[in-house]
Amino acid sequence: MKNVLIVGAHYDDAELGCGGTAAKLVTEGKNVYKLTLTDNVTKFSQMNINVLYETSVRDSAKACEVLGIHEVTEFAPIECCNLVYNTETMQRVEDIIYKYNIDTVFMHYTDDLNQDHIAASKICITAARHCDNVFLYQSNLYIFPHPFAPTFFVDISDYIDKKKEALCQYTGDHNRFNSLFETNIERNRVWGYANKVQYAEGFIAQKFLLK
Repeated sequence: MKNVLIVGAHYDDAELGCGGTAAKLVTEGKNVYKLTLTDNVTKFSQMNINVLYETSVRDSAKACEVLGIHEVTEFAPIECCNLVYNTETMQRVEDIIYKYNIDTVFMHYTDDLNQDHIAASKICITAARHCDNVFLYQSNLYIFPHPFAPTFFVDISDYIDKKKEALCQYTGDHNRFNSLFETNIERNRVWGYANKVQYAEGFIAQKFLLK
């Protein structure tokens, strides 16, 4: 891994799914980039959730600074909840992959339940088809018909504080029900326990090339 791209449908997905891994890769000298596909605007009155584009951009920039990663800003985001797979969007992501000579992509789990996550996964599976490594992550905590069962783990024990700090940059309703971030960290602790370390992030390897 030399040039790594983390793709999220929404601004906090990258930090939730692989914030610790991103921070670790940066310290190892890798170039880590973050690409967000939607504007993140969420107005879900039934659950009293209201997230704005301007604050999402601001918070994301702060989170990227904490982790030491580069945010891709030349990608014009698509309206939240309207992300779908199409050739134009896929090729826009593909252009980013070629522009930054990306060899490794982290992307949403293919059997997610959030509509933007599902679309982002379909887009990235195709766009990253020529990359050496493609890993799937889970950001939100849903009960999937096909459970997310990671078999590739990254020890983030030395980077869990960086991940927490990055997530803390997100204000307002990003932290769903005031528990999403904390629950995510707890899952990292559980995966760490299963691997005899303190904290770990788990992934499914869509493809992995050992050179």
